[in-house]
Amino acid sequence: MRTRRQVLGTVATMTVLAGCSAETNEETTAASLFAPSFLEGTIPAQHTCDGGGSSPEIEISDVSRETESLALIVDDLDAPGPEPYDHWLVWNIPPNTRTLPEGIPQRPTVSPSERGTDPGFPEDDPSGPIAQGTNSADEVGYAGPCPPNEGETHTYEFTLYSLNAVLDLEPGATRGDLESAMENERRGVTTLTATYER
Repeated sequence: MRTRRQVLGTVATMTVLAGCSAETNEETTAASLFAPSFLEGTIPAQHTCDGGGSSPEIEISDVSRETESLALIVDDLDAPGPEPYDHWLVWNIPPNTRTLPEGIPQRPTVSPSERGTDPGFPEDDPSGPIAQGTNSADEVGYAGPCPPNEGETHTYEFTLYSLNAVLDLEPGATRGDLESAMENERRGVTTLTATYER
């Protein structure tokens, strides 16, 4: 009898073949990243501006023991303009987190009691609440994919950073602030991509 993790691992392999890919860079301390709802390499409408707009469940594994915190950036690779279009900025995720549950509240900080009831999200971590930044829609928290034109497909990249420290960065900060704070603390980087067509 297979465990849930074995089943999810099989689904993850199928997902990669279907177009939802997870890759690690040359660094050897990158964690693994998986979104169970992206079964066909696409983001379900419930996580976009055409549905409820809730953040998707994200599963994290293979975090090295030396990692002090994790950060996540989600952006639109096909957005017009020279600057990245950021959909989600999250940092100071405890390294023992196994799951970011669906529907993280759109608040600058998310305390243990607001993280949902998912047992994969530690409720007694001493590092305090996770922090969320200001996305390109000028909102704090997750903004669902929303390609501007009907019939247009965009690719979204979820990038998970393994860090050497808990970041001293004010909640609500921008991507530039987050990248500056992470500059000398990165241990590894993992990316996962998925698409959405309106």
